Amino acid sequence: MATVGELSARYANFLVHPLLPGPGVCQICRGTAKPGYPHCRPCQEARRVLGVGVADAVVPVSLAVKSGQYANELWRYKNAAGAQQQYFRTGLAAVLWHFLALHESCIAAHCEISAFDVVTTVPSTSGRADHPLRTMVADMIGATRARHRDLLKPAADAPTLGRTASASRYAAAGLLGENVLLIDDTWTSGQHAQSAAAALKAAGAGTVAVVVLGRHLNLTFGETASLVEQARLRSFSWGVCALRHWQHTRT
Repeated sequence: MATVGELSARYANFLVHPLLPGPGVCQICRGTAKPGYPHCRPCQEARRVLGVGVADAVVPVSLAVKSGQYANELWRYKNAAGAQQQYFRTGLAAVLWHFLALHESCIAAHCEISAFDVVTTVPSTSGRADHPLRTMVADMIGATRARHRDLLKPAADAPTLGRTASASRYAAAGLLGENVLLIDDTWTSGQHAQSAAAALKAAGAGTVAVVVLGRHLNLTFGETASLVEQARLRSFSWGVCALRHWQHTRT
């Protein structure tokens, strides 16, 4: 049986490290921000609507450029059929497992906590009964399997909310201060993940950090092409810290 390292190895050919926050880079989601602004418009809107309910950290595994290989795989793992579907799900599960094995402790340290007690996923609001991301986190990934809990359910009117932040988009099971690692597959505007983070905090969570497999970007939007060009100057390496400019010893 192939190892996690072997299954995730091919992704190093096309994954792209997000730029660290700075001029022109959103401090929250690593997308583009207008000059002089610390956040992109969707992240600023989420902060306005949700206040302290927003996630304490957002960490993308990689950029996912529209029509690129990674963005396509993030679509196919949900929408392909048969053996092809299983191939992409297994590969992306390996990507997430490899990433968390190396970087989850860094995310916890960044949030000034010792560890994440619980892992959960952002549920679908499109009526998908059994979301593959939930299956990956609950059943396939050793780094999350034992800590997984189904904490979130979409509200009845969630599909009508579109891509807007809302404290009522999800209902969360009660928590007693547990620190939650919230997993999502694709971050476009981030409003679903931030709404989920707000629901978890309202239900009693301590720290909530979001790890997202792909920060989706459209090269035709604003200064996105320039941001992606800069990000691609650094070759992908599994050991590069997700939050700081240094390399881990393990890869």
